[in-house]
Amino acid sequence: MIKSWKPQELAISYHQFTIFQKDSEPPVIDWTDEAIEKGYAEADGAVSFEARRNTRAFIVLRLNTSEPVPSYEKKATVPFEAVKDGIEIESVMSKRLFFHIPKGRYSLTCYSVPAEISDLHADTYIIDAAAM
Repeated sequence: MIKSWKPQELAISYHQFTIFQKDSEPPVIDWTDEAIEKGYAEADGAVSFEARRNTRAFIVLRLNTSEPVPSYEKKATVPFEAVKDGIEIESVMSKRLFFHIPKGRYSLTCYSVPAEISDLHADTYIIDAAAM
């Protein structure tokens, strides 16, 4: 199954956004020096990716695509298991975004695309979820 969702707006705060299990609360994730260097932090079935700045941004989720991201500033990859059909994404005090992906093991790659080079003229985070 290959699918790409339309860009969804998300208000970024605390320079991060979290991907977590459907119908749950995102855990509090501590950012160690190592996590900051990698660009992500993990805990309790969730992953937080670093955001460039606190601003309006777009999230683009792509499932099992091989389409390259032509230009980006930073890239981080982490394993992730969706224990139910679906994941949620939010930043602190933002609305939640829901994406229906089948439960299973994935490799999540987050590409940070600055507003200056994004087609959407806003910071954009392209997340590729590749089934493992």
